[in-house]
Amino acid sequence: MAKMKTNEERKAELEALTEQTGKQIDSYFESPEKIREHLQFLGKFHQYSMRNAILIKSQFPGAVAVGSYPFWEKQGAQVQKGERGIKVFIPNPVTYALHKDEWVPLSKAQKSIKEGVKQGRIPSRKMMYFKIGHVFEYTQTDAREKGIEVSDIFKRYHRDGGFENEQDIRDALTTLADARNVTLLEEPLDEIGTAKGCYYPELHAIALNPRNTPIEDISVLIHELAHAELHNQERNLERDQPLTAPEKEFQAEMVAYVVSHQLGFPTDDFSLSYLAGWTKNKELIDKEQLLQEVHQTSSTFLNHIELHLEKVRTLEPEKEQTPLEYIEQLDRRMGWKDTDLTLYERVHAVQRVFPEEVGSYLNAKAALETNLEMDRVDEPLMYIHGKGFGFQQFGIANSHDFNEDALVAYTVALPTQPLISGHFDPERTVHPLHDLEKNNKVEKPTLKNLEDSWHNVLLEEEKNFRQELHY
Repeated sequence: MAKMKTNEERKAELEALTEQTGKQIDSYFESPEKIREHLQFLGKFHQYSMRNAILIKSQFPGAVAVGSYPFWEKQGAQVQKGERGIKVFIPNPVTYALHKDEWVPLSKAQKSIKEGVKQGRIPSRKMMYFKIGHVFEYTQTDAREKGIEVSDIFKRYHRDGGFENEQDIRDALTTLADARNVTLLEEPLDEIGTAKGCYYPELHAIALNPRNTPIEDISVLIHELAHAELHNQERNLERDQPLTAPEKEFQAEMVAYVVSHQLGFPTDDFSLSYLAGWTKNKELIDKEQLLQEVHQTSSTFLNHIELHLEKVRTLEPEKEQTPLEYIEQLDRRMGWKDTDLTLYERVHAVQRVFPEEVGSYLNAKAALETNLEMDRVDEPLMYIHGKGFGFQQFGIANSHDFNEDALVAYTVALPTQPLISGHFDPERTVHPLHDLEKNNKVEKPTLKNLEDSWHNVLLEEEKNFRQELHY
Protein backbone atom coordinates (compact mmCIF):
# COMPACT_ATOMS: atom_id res chain seq x y z
CA MET A 1 0.00 0.00 0.00
CA ALA A 2 1.37 3.43 -0.98
CA LYS A 3 2.47 5.64 1.89
CA MET A 4 0.27 8.73 2.41
CA LYS A 5 2.06 12.04 1.78
CA THR A 6 2.23 14.61 4.54
CA ASN A 7 0.85 18.14 4.06
CA GLU A 8 4.43 19.43 3.86
CA GLU A 9 5.28 16.93 1.10
CA ARG A 10 2.17 17.87 -0.87
CA LYS A 11 2.99 21.58 -0.52
CA ALA A 12 6.57 21.01 -1.68
CA GLU A 13 5.33 19.03 -4.70
CA LEU A 14 2.93 21.83 -5.67
CA GLU A 15 5.68 24.45 -5.34
CA ALA A 16 8.02 22.34 -7.49
CA LEU A 17 5.39 22.01 -10.23
CA THR A 18 4.67 25.75 -10.10
CA GLU A 19 8.38 26.54 -10.46
CA GLN A 20 8.59 24.08 -13.36
CA THR A 21 5.82 25.87 -15.27
CA GLY A 22 7.56 29.22 -14.74
CA LYS A 23 10.80 27.93 -16.26
CA GLN A 24 8.89 26.44 -19.17
CA ILE A 25 7.12 29.73 -19.92
CA ASP A 26 10.45 31.60 -19.94
CA SER A 27 11.97 29.05 -22.31
CA TYR A 28 9.19 29.50 -24.88
CA PHE A 29 10.30 33.06 -25.60
CA GLU A 30 13.84 32.12 -26.61
CA SER A 31 12.98 31.83 -30.31
CA PRO A 32 10.05 31.97 -32.77
CA GLU A 33 10.44 28.20 -33.27
CA LYS A 34 9.91 27.47 -29.57
CA ILE A 35 6.86 29.71 -29.23
CA ARG A 36 5.43 28.21 -32.44
CA GLU A 37 5.87 24.69 -31.03
CA HIS A 38 4.17 25.74 -27.79
CA LEU A 39 1.27 27.36 -29.65
CA GLN A 40 0.67 24.16 -31.63
CA PHE A 41 0.51 22.23 -28.36
CA LEU A 42 -1.86 24.76 -26.78
CA GLY A 43 -4.25 24.24 -29.68
CA LYS A 44 -4.50 20.51 -28.96
CA PHE A 45 -5.11 21.11 -25.25
CA HIS A 46 -7.28 24.21 -25.33
CA GLN A 47 -9.74 22.59 -22.89
CA TYR A 48 -7.05 22.61 -20.17
CA SER A 49 -5.70 25.61 -18.30
CA MET A 50 -2.49 27.05 -19.71
CA ARG A 51 -0.45 25.85 -16.74
CA ASN A 52 -1.80 22.31 -17.03
CA ALA A 53 -1.10 22.31 -20.77
CA ILE A 54 2.48 23.31 -19.98
CA LEU A 55 2.79 20.54 -17.36
CA ILE A 56 1.45 17.93 -19.79
CA LYS A 57 3.90 19.02 -22.50
CA SER A 58 6.90 18.97 -20.15
CA GLN A 59 6.11 15.50 -18.75
CA PHE A 60 4.86 13.81 -21.93
CA PRO A 61 6.32 15.46 -25.07
CA GLY A 62 4.19 14.86 -28.14
CA ALA A 63 1.00 14.16 -26.15
CA VAL A 64 -2.09 14.05 -28.37
CA ALA A 65 -4.98 13.60 -25.90
CA VAL A 66 -5.21 12.98 -22.16
CA GLY A 67 -7.84 11.97 -19.64
CA SER A 68 -8.18 10.70 -16.09
CA TYR A 69 -8.31 6.98 -15.28
CA PRO A 70 -12.14 7.00 -14.91
CA PHE A 71 -12.43 9.01 -18.15
CA TRP A 72 -10.63 6.32 -20.18
CA GLU A 73 -12.70 3.58 -18.52
CA LYS A 74 -15.87 5.40 -19.58
CA GLN A 75 -14.60 5.41 -23.20
CA GLY A 76 -14.16 1.62 -23.07
CA ALA A 77 -10.36 1.81 -22.75
CA GLN A 78 -8.01 0.79 -19.96
CA VAL A 79 -4.76 2.41 -18.85
CA GLN A 80 -1.92 -0.02 -19.57
CA LYS A 81 -0.35 -1.70 -16.56
CA GLY A 82 2.75 0.07 -15.27
CA GLU A 83 2.02 3.46 -16.88
CA ARG A 84 2.80 6.51 -14.72
CA GLY A 85 0.29 9.33 -14.58
CA ILE A 86 0.99 12.86 -15.79
CA LYS A 87 0.77 15.34 -12.92
CA VAL A 88 -1.68 18.23 -13.29
CA PHE A 89 -3.20 20.87 -11.02
CA ILE A 90 -6.76 20.05 -9.94
CA PRO A 91 -8.99 22.79 -8.44
CA ASN A 92 -9.91 21.99 -4.86
CA PRO A 93 -12.39 24.60 -3.53
CA VAL A 94 -12.73 24.71 0.26
CA THR A 95 -15.72 26.31 2.01
CA TYR A 96 -15.05 28.20 5.26
CA ALA A 97 -17.56 29.25 7.93
CA LEU A 98 -17.20 32.21 10.29
CA HIS A 99 -17.12 30.88 13.86
CA LYS A 100 -16.07 33.03 16.83
CA ASP A 101 -14.34 35.57 14.56
CA GLU A 102 -12.36 32.81 12.82
CA TRP A 103 -12.79 31.19 9.42
CA VAL A 104 -12.87 27.41 9.88
CA PRO A 105 -13.11 24.72 7.17
CA LEU A 106 -16.77 23.72 6.89
CA SER A 107 -15.83 20.04 6.48
CA LYS A 108 -14.33 20.05 10.00
CA ALA A 109 -16.98 22.27 11.63
CA GLN A 110 -19.60 21.09 14.12
CA LYS A 111 -23.00 20.02 12.86
CA SER A 112 -24.67 23.14 14.26
CA ILE A 113 -22.30 25.38 12.24
CA LYS A 114 -22.98 23.39 9.06
CA GLU A 115 -26.72 23.79 9.64
CA GLY A 116 -26.24 27.52 10.23
CA VAL A 117 -24.39 27.90 6.92
CA LYS A 118 -27.08 25.89 5.14
CA GLN A 119 -29.82 28.13 6.56
CA GLY A 120 -27.85 31.31 5.80
CA ARG A 121 -27.46 32.32 9.48
CA ILE A 122 -23.67 31.86 9.52
CA PRO A 123 -21.47 33.63 6.93
CA SER A 124 -19.39 31.40 4.64
CA ARG A 125 -16.94 31.84 1.79
CA LYS A 126 -15.10 29.67 -0.69
CA MET A 127 -11.35 29.66 -1.21
CA MET A 128 -9.76 28.02 -4.24
CA TYR A 129 -6.81 25.75 -3.61
CA PHE A 130 -5.12 23.23 -5.87
CA LYS A 131 -4.02 19.66 -5.42
CA ILE A 132 -2.11 17.32 -7.69
CA GLY A 133 -4.04 14.87 -9.83
CA HIS A 134 -3.03 12.55 -12.64
CA VAL A 135 -4.06 12.09 -16.26
CA PHE A 136 -2.96 9.54 -18.86
CA GLU A 137 -2.11 10.04 -22.52
CA TYR A 138 -3.95 8.22 -25.32
CA THR A 139 -0.93 5.98 -26.06
CA GLN A 140 -0.76 4.93 -22.39
CA THR A 141 -4.10 3.14 -22.86
CA ASP A 142 -5.34 0.25 -25.01
CA ALA A 143 -7.62 2.60 -26.98
CA ARG A 144 -5.68 2.13 -30.23
CA GLU A 145 -5.89 -1.66 -29.98
CA LYS A 146 -9.65 -1.35 -29.56
CA GLY A 147 -9.97 0.90 -32.60
CA ILE A 148 -10.99 3.95 -30.53
CA GLU A 149 -9.83 7.06 -32.39
CA VAL A 150 -8.92 10.37 -30.74
CA SER A 151 -11.36 12.19 -33.04
CA ASP A 152 -14.17 9.83 -31.91
CA ILE A 153 -13.63 10.75 -28.27
CA PHE A 154 -12.71 14.42 -28.39
CA LYS A 155 -14.62 15.41 -31.56
CA ARG A 156 -11.45 16.90 -33.03
CA TYR A 157 -11.58 18.12 -36.59
CA HIS A 158 -8.48 16.71 -38.30
CA ARG A 159 -8.62 18.20 -41.78
CA ASP A 160 -5.34 16.77 -43.20
CA GLY A 161 -4.78 19.88 -45.33
CA GLY A 162 -8.13 19.71 -47.11
CA PHE A 163 -10.60 22.56 -47.20
CA GLU A 164 -13.83 20.61 -47.52
CA ASN A 165 -15.50 22.45 -44.62
CA GLU A 166 -14.04 25.88 -45.36
CA GLN A 167 -17.50 27.47 -45.70
CA ASP A 168 -18.67 25.90 -42.42
CA ILE A 169 -15.68 27.44 -40.63
CA ARG A 170 -16.35 30.84 -42.24
CA ASP A 171 -19.96 30.57 -41.01
CA ALA A 172 -18.70 29.65 -37.52
CA LEU A 173 -16.47 32.74 -37.44
CA THR A 174 -19.39 34.90 -38.59
CA THR A 175 -21.55 33.63 -35.72
CA LEU A 176 -18.58 34.19 -33.37
CA ALA A 177 -18.46 37.84 -34.47
CA ASP A 178 -22.25 38.17 -34.04
CA ALA A 179 -22.03 36.75 -30.50
CA ARG A 180 -19.52 39.48 -29.63
CA ASN A 181 -21.42 42.29 -31.38
CA VAL A 182 -18.55 42.74 -33.84
CA THR A 183 -19.64 44.24 -37.16
CA LEU A 184 -18.17 42.65 -40.28
CA LEU A 185 -17.90 45.39 -42.89
CA GLU A 186 -18.22 44.57 -46.59
CA GLU A 187 -15.02 46.49 -47.34
CA PRO A 188 -12.44 48.67 -45.51
CA LEU A 189 -13.35 52.29 -44.84
CA ASP A 190 -10.16 53.41 -46.59
CA GLU A 191 -7.56 51.82 -48.85
CA ILE A 192 -5.45 49.45 -46.70
CA GLY A 193 -2.89 48.52 -49.38
CA THR A 194 -1.19 45.19 -48.74
CA ALA A 195 -2.66 44.76 -45.22
CA LYS A 196 -4.85 41.68 -45.10
CA GLY A 197 -7.45 43.21 -42.78
CA CYS A 198 -8.08 45.72 -40.02
CA TYR A 199 -9.98 46.18 -36.77
CA TYR A 200 -11.63 49.53 -35.99
CA PRO A 201 -11.83 49.76 -32.15
CA GLU A 202 -14.05 52.85 -32.14
CA LEU A 203 -16.61 51.02 -34.32
CA HIS A 204 -15.90 47.54 -32.93
CA ALA A 205 -15.84 46.49 -36.57
CA ILE A 206 -13.65 44.36 -38.85
CA ALA A 207 -12.92 44.69 -42.57
CA LEU A 208 -11.00 42.25 -44.75
CA ASN A 209 -8.97 43.13 -47.80
CA PRO A 210 -11.09 42.25 -50.89
CA ARG A 211 -7.86 41.11 -52.60
CA ASN A 212 -7.46 38.22 -50.12
CA THR A 213 -7.90 34.63 -51.23
CA PRO A 214 -10.75 32.71 -49.51
CA ILE A 215 -8.24 30.79 -47.38
CA GLU A 216 -6.46 34.02 -46.38
CA ASP A 217 -9.81 35.48 -45.34
CA ILE A 218 -10.26 32.79 -42.70
CA SER A 219 -6.89 33.21 -40.94
CA VAL A 220 -7.10 37.02 -41.22
CA LEU A 221 -10.62 37.03 -39.76
CA ILE A 222 -9.39 34.98 -36.79
CA HIS A 223 -6.54 37.49 -36.34
CA GLU A 224 -8.88 40.48 -36.41
CA LEU A 225 -11.41 38.77 -34.12
CA ALA A 226 -8.56 38.29 -31.63
CA HIS A 227 -7.96 42.06 -31.74
CA ALA A 228 -11.69 42.61 -31.17
CA GLU A 229 -11.64 40.23 -28.20
CA LEU A 230 -8.40 41.35 -26.54
CA HIS A 231 -7.94 44.96 -27.64
CA ASN A 232 -11.39 46.54 -27.74
CA GLN A 233 -11.86 49.89 -26.00
CA GLU A 234 -13.43 48.41 -22.87
CA ARG A 235 -10.64 45.85 -22.48
CA ASN A 236 -7.99 48.52 -22.99
CA LEU A 237 -9.45 50.64 -20.17
CA GLU A 238 -9.31 47.66 -17.79
CA ARG A 239 -5.55 47.23 -18.20
CA ASP A 240 -3.20 48.75 -15.62
CA GLN A 241 -0.69 49.40 -18.36
CA PRO A 242 -1.76 49.75 -22.01
CA LEU A 243 -0.30 47.30 -24.51
CA THR A 244 1.96 48.63 -27.24
CA ALA A 245 1.05 48.14 -30.91
CA PRO A 246 3.64 45.33 -31.35
CA GLU A 247 2.29 43.55 -28.25
CA LYS A 248 -1.28 43.70 -29.58
CA GLU A 249 -0.15 42.47 -32.98
CA PHE A 250 1.84 39.64 -31.45
CA GLN A 251 -1.15 38.48 -29.35
CA ALA A 252 -3.52 38.52 -32.32
CA GLU A 253 -1.03 36.65 -34.49
CA MET A 254 -0.55 33.97 -31.80
CA VAL A 255 -4.32 33.41 -31.45
CA ALA A 256 -4.68 33.17 -35.23
CA TYR A 257 -1.78 30.72 -35.36
CA VAL A 258 -3.21 28.43 -32.64
CA VAL A 259 -6.72 28.33 -34.13
CA SER A 260 -5.60 28.04 -37.77
CA HIS A 261 -3.12 25.28 -37.00
CA GLN A 262 -5.68 23.30 -35.02
CA LEU A 263 -8.19 23.57 -37.87
CA GLY A 264 -5.60 22.44 -40.41
CA PHE A 265 -5.12 25.69 -42.33
CA PRO A 266 -1.67 26.73 -43.67
CA THR A 267 0.44 28.55 -41.09
CA ASP A 268 3.64 29.11 -43.12
CA ASP A 269 2.92 32.83 -43.56
CA PHE A 270 2.50 33.58 -39.85
CA SER A 271 5.15 35.98 -38.57
CA LEU A 272 6.40 35.72 -35.00
CA SER A 273 9.68 37.42 -35.83
CA TYR A 274 9.03 40.43 -33.59
CA LEU A 275 9.16 38.09 -30.59
CA ALA A 276 12.65 39.05 -29.44
CA GLY A 277 12.06 42.81 -29.71
CA TRP A 278 9.21 43.28 -27.29
CA THR A 279 10.13 40.44 -24.85
CA LYS A 280 13.64 41.74 -24.18
CA ASN A 281 12.84 43.59 -20.94
CA LYS A 282 9.65 41.76 -19.95
CA GLU A 283 9.24 40.04 -16.59
CA LEU A 284 7.99 36.46 -16.38
CA ILE A 285 4.63 37.67 -15.05
CA ASP A 286 4.16 39.79 -18.22
CA LYS A 287 4.94 36.81 -20.44
CA GLU A 288 2.61 34.54 -18.49
CA GLN A 289 -0.22 37.08 -18.68
CA LEU A 290 0.29 37.37 -22.42
CA LEU A 291 0.17 33.60 -22.94
CA GLN A 292 -2.78 33.27 -20.58
CA GLU A 293 -4.83 35.73 -22.65
CA VAL A 294 -3.81 34.01 -25.89
CA HIS A 295 -4.73 30.61 -24.44
CA GLN A 296 -8.12 31.77 -23.14
CA THR A 297 -9.02 33.49 -26.41
CA SER A 298 -7.89 30.56 -28.56
CA SER A 299 -9.85 28.18 -26.35
CA THR A 300 -13.00 30.31 -26.61
CA PHE A 301 -12.71 30.54 -30.40
CA LEU A 302 -12.00 26.82 -30.89
CA ASN A 303 -14.85 25.79 -28.60
CA HIS A 304 -17.28 27.99 -30.55
CA ILE A 305 -16.05 26.73 -33.93
CA GLU A 306 -16.10 23.07 -32.89
CA LEU A 307 -19.61 23.40 -31.47
CA HIS A 308 -20.77 24.98 -34.74
CA LEU A 309 -19.12 22.24 -36.82
CA GLU A 310 -20.64 19.57 -34.60
CA LYS A 311 -24.12 21.02 -35.17
CA VAL A 312 -23.51 21.07 -38.92
CA ARG A 313 -22.26 17.48 -38.85
CA THR A 314 -25.31 16.20 -36.97
CA LEU A 315 -27.62 17.87 -39.51
CA GLU A 316 -25.87 16.18 -42.45
CA PRO A 317 -27.03 12.69 -43.41
CA GLU A 318 -24.24 10.29 -42.46
CA LYS A 319 -22.98 7.70 -44.91
CA GLU A 320 -24.54 4.45 -43.76
CA GLN A 321 -22.03 1.78 -42.72
CA THR A 322 -22.25 -1.62 -44.32
CA PRO A 323 -22.75 -4.54 -41.88
CA LEU A 324 -19.16 -5.65 -42.59
CA GLU A 325 -17.75 -2.16 -41.85
CA TYR A 326 -19.71 -2.01 -38.60
CA ILE A 327 -18.58 -5.48 -37.47
CA GLU A 328 -14.93 -4.71 -38.30
CA GLN A 329 -15.09 -1.42 -36.41
CA LEU A 330 -16.63 -3.08 -33.36
CA ASP A 331 -14.05 -5.88 -33.48
CA ARG A 332 -11.31 -3.24 -33.31
CA ARG A 333 -13.02 -1.38 -30.46
CA MET A 334 -13.44 -4.62 -28.52
CA GLY A 335 -9.91 -5.84 -29.26
CA TRP A 336 -11.22 -9.05 -30.88
CA LYS A 337 -8.57 -9.43 -33.55
CA ASP A 338 -7.68 -13.13 -33.98
CA THR A 339 -9.83 -14.19 -31.01
CA ASP A 340 -12.14 -17.20 -31.07
CA LEU A 341 -15.16 -16.39 -28.90
CA THR A 342 -18.55 -18.04 -28.63
CA LEU A 343 -21.74 -16.11 -29.39
CA TYR A 344 -22.46 -16.08 -25.65
CA GLU A 345 -19.03 -14.53 -24.90
CA ARG A 346 -19.32 -11.92 -27.64
CA VAL A 347 -22.81 -10.74 -26.75
CA HIS A 348 -21.99 -10.48 -23.06
CA ALA A 349 -18.73 -8.63 -23.79
CA VAL A 350 -20.55 -6.03 -25.90
CA GLN A 351 -23.29 -5.81 -23.25
CA ARG A 352 -20.66 -5.03 -20.61
CA VAL A 353 -18.62 -2.45 -22.57
CA PHE A 354 -21.10 -0.91 -25.05
CA PRO A 355 -24.60 -1.92 -23.87
CA GLU A 356 -26.28 0.45 -26.32
CA GLU A 357 -24.54 -1.35 -29.22
CA VAL A 358 -25.88 -4.90 -28.62
CA GLY A 359 -28.90 -4.50 -30.90
CA SER A 360 -26.86 -2.89 -33.68
CA TYR A 361 -24.23 -5.63 -33.38
CA LEU A 362 -26.79 -8.42 -33.74
CA ASN A 363 -28.52 -6.59 -36.62
CA ALA A 364 -25.24 -6.25 -38.53
CA LYS A 365 -24.24 -9.82 -37.72
CA ALA A 366 -27.57 -11.20 -39.01
CA ALA A 367 -27.48 -9.13 -42.21
CA LEU A 368 -23.86 -10.13 -42.89
CA GLU A 369 -24.34 -13.86 -42.21
CA THR A 370 -27.55 -14.21 -44.25
CA ASN A 371 -27.06 -11.63 -47.06
CA LEU A 372 -30.54 -10.34 -46.18
CA GLU A 373 -32.11 -7.97 -48.72
CA MET A 374 -34.59 -5.85 -46.77
CA ASP A 375 -36.46 -4.67 -49.86
CA ARG A 376 -37.48 -8.28 -50.49
CA VAL A 377 -38.96 -8.88 -47.01
CA ASP A 378 -42.75 -9.19 -47.46
CA GLU A 379 -43.64 -11.12 -44.28
CA PRO A 380 -42.27 -11.37 -40.71
CA LEU A 381 -38.97 -13.29 -40.69
CA MET A 382 -36.61 -14.20 -37.87
CA TYR A 383 -32.98 -15.30 -37.66
CA ILE A 384 -31.81 -17.30 -34.65
CA HIS A 385 -28.08 -16.65 -34.29
CA GLY A 386 -25.87 -19.70 -34.22
CA LYS A 387 -28.52 -22.18 -35.42
CA GLY A 388 -27.45 -22.21 -39.07
CA PHE A 389 -30.96 -21.88 -40.51
CA GLY A 390 -30.83 -18.36 -41.96
CA PHE A 391 -33.96 -16.17 -41.85
CA GLN A 392 -37.16 -18.23 -41.52
CA GLN A 393 -40.83 -17.42 -41.23
CA PHE A 394 -41.28 -15.88 -37.79
CA GLY A 395 -43.63 -18.61 -36.54
CA ILE A 396 -41.27 -21.41 -37.59
CA ALA A 397 -38.19 -19.74 -36.04
CA ASN A 398 -40.09 -19.04 -32.82
CA SER A 399 -40.97 -22.74 -32.50
CA HIS A 400 -37.38 -23.98 -32.12
CA ASP A 401 -36.39 -25.73 -28.90
CA PHE A 402 -34.23 -23.29 -26.90
CA ASN A 403 -33.88 -25.32 -23.68
CA GLU A 404 -30.31 -26.45 -24.36
CA ASP A 405 -28.96 -22.99 -25.23
CA ALA A 406 -26.93 -20.89 -22.78
CA LEU A 407 -28.07 -17.76 -24.61
CA VAL A 408 -30.57 -17.11 -27.39
CA ALA A 409 -29.87 -14.18 -29.75
CA TYR A 410 -32.39 -13.36 -32.46
CA THR A 411 -33.04 -10.78 -35.20
CA VAL A 412 -36.52 -10.03 -36.58
CA ALA A 413 -37.08 -8.62 -40.08
CA LEU A 414 -40.42 -6.91 -40.73
CA PRO A 415 -41.63 -5.40 -44.04
CA THR A 416 -40.60 -1.70 -44.40
CA GLN A 417 -39.19 -1.58 -40.84
CA PRO A 418 -35.64 -1.60 -39.37
CA LEU A 419 -34.27 -4.87 -38.02
CA ILE A 420 -35.07 -5.67 -34.38
CA SER A 421 -32.65 -7.76 -32.31
CA GLY A 422 -32.58 -9.10 -28.78
CA HIS A 423 -31.15 -11.83 -26.60
CA PHE A 424 -32.30 -13.73 -23.52
CA ASP A 425 -31.57 -16.50 -21.05
CA PRO A 426 -33.81 -19.53 -21.86
CA GLU A 427 -34.21 -20.24 -18.15
CA ARG A 428 -36.02 -16.91 -17.73
CA THR A 429 -37.67 -16.40 -21.12
CA VAL A 430 -39.46 -19.04 -23.16
CA HIS A 431 -38.89 -17.86 -26.75
CA PRO A 432 -38.17 -14.68 -28.79
CA LEU A 433 -41.85 -13.67 -28.95
CA HIS A 434 -41.92 -13.74 -25.16
CA ASP A 435 -38.80 -11.51 -25.06
CA LEU A 436 -40.30 -9.06 -27.57
CA GLU A 437 -43.40 -8.77 -25.42
CA LYS A 438 -41.57 -8.48 -22.08
CA ASN A 439 -39.25 -5.73 -23.29
CA ASN A 440 -41.81 -3.80 -25.40
CA LYS A 441 -39.61 -4.09 -28.48
CA VAL A 442 -42.54 -3.81 -30.91
CA GLU A 443 -45.90 -2.03 -31.03
CA LYS A 444 -49.00 -4.01 -29.97
CA PRO A 445 -50.46 -4.41 -33.50
CA THR A 446 -47.10 -5.81 -34.69
CA LEU A 447 -46.92 -8.11 -31.66
CA LYS A 448 -50.43 -9.39 -32.48
CA ASN A 449 -49.35 -10.16 -36.06
CA LEU A 450 -46.31 -12.06 -34.80
CA GLU A 451 -48.47 -14.03 -32.35
CA ASP A 452 -50.84 -14.94 -35.18
CA SER A 453 -47.91 -16.05 -37.33
CA TRP A 454 -46.67 -18.33 -34.56
CA HIS A 455 -50.13 -19.68 -33.72
CA ASN A 456 -50.69 -20.53 -37.39
CA VAL A 457 -47.52 -22.58 -37.37
CA LEU A 458 -48.57 -24.35 -34.17
CA LEU A 459 -51.97 -25.14 -35.67
CA GLU A 460 -50.32 -26.44 -38.85
CA GLU A 461 -47.95 -28.61 -36.81
CA GLU A 462 -50.86 -30.01 -34.76
CA LYS A 463 -52.83 -30.72 -37.96
CA ASN A 464 -49.85 -32.58 -39.50
CA PHE A 465 -49.33 -34.52 -36.27
CA ARG A 466 -52.95 -35.71 -36.26
CA GLN A 467 -52.78 -36.72 -39.90
CA GLU A 468 -49.69 -38.81 -39.15
CA LEU A 469 -51.55 -40.53 -36.28
CA HIS A 470 -54.52 -41.22 -38.59
CA TYR A 471 -52.29 -42.93 -41.10
